[in-house]
Amino acid sequence: MTRPAVLLLEPLHASARARLDEWAQVVELGSPDASLDQARGGVPLESIGALITRGRGQVDEALLDRLPGLRVVARAGVGLDNVALEPAKARGVRVLNVPDALTTTVAEHAIALALAVRRGIPHYATAAKEGRWERRLGYSGASVAGARTAIVGLGSIGSRAALLFSALGAEVTAWSRTPREAPEGVARFEPVLERALAGASIVSVHVGLHGETRDLLNGERLALLAPGATVVNTARPGIVHRASMLAALEAGQVGAYAVDGFEPEPPDVDDELLGHPRCLVTPHVAALTEETFCGLCMDTVEGVRDALEGREPTGGARRVV
Repeated sequence: MTRPAVLLLEPLHASARARLDEWAQVVELGSPDASLDQARGGVPLESIGALITRGRGQVDEALLDRLPGLRVVARAGVGLDNVALEPAKARGVRVLNVPDALTTTVAEHAIALALAVRRGIPHYATAAKEGRWERRLGYSGASVAGARTAIVGLGSIGSRAALLFSALGAEVTAWSRTPREAPEGVARFEPVLERALAGASIVSVHVGLHGETRDLLNGERLALLAPGATVVNTARPGIVHRASMLAALEAGQVGAYAVDGFEPEPPDVDDELLGHPRCLVTPHVAALTEETFCGLCMDTVEGVRDALEGREPTGGARRVV
């Protein structure tokens, strides 16, 4: 029996790759930016039945046109802003993601970033290595405990982050586009974003990126925050308006911006926001612990196999289209 051909736009965890090799012919790109013409695997493009991306590989309409035999697109992760959903649906292509695998690790990363920038940990660590122990006399840190904190987006990650912030003693208000009861850890649900942001000392962003959320945190909304506020973004960089954030940092309206990922990735090393002394950037790693990455990739591989064999995914993967 001929094994199905699966195209990898980006590498998987070694254990998941070994599992995939057991039942599929694997076609690889050297990098997510490489052309399909550079695919390695000796399989004609028209024979590829499934495709896996981890987020950087773009599944646009042009790529779909070059893969006429494609039946399944799987995102090893949550966000689907790199997948052309409507064109995929029009072609009868199933789209899968793994919505719950990253909940705890991304929420933990949001907390870690908030603590790091509010307590000045990166700067203090550098000072200690350079022998500048007088920095301890500055009293420049700020606590999470007692801080009015706005959670923007109450999906599984936002809800988990709210619980963790609350456990640290923050006063948590939350907003989401869909009205709902306040989950555990949220003192107040606010259906109007501007009211949720007003006076907040910490903002933690947890919404997906699409037309309605791009530049959601613009200059007008950043101006509503408490002076010197901390903004943490473990969702997508495009949710925060770049020029407005730079202006807010320069004016001191935002005291620190911590973001996981960048636009574009990787950024120019001399990028103004990347190099700003009060901007902390991690390279799109909020979800990537060893355990999470392995499980995420395993669930994706098994979901693709289920879909190719005509079944609904039975593990952590879910069908979106």
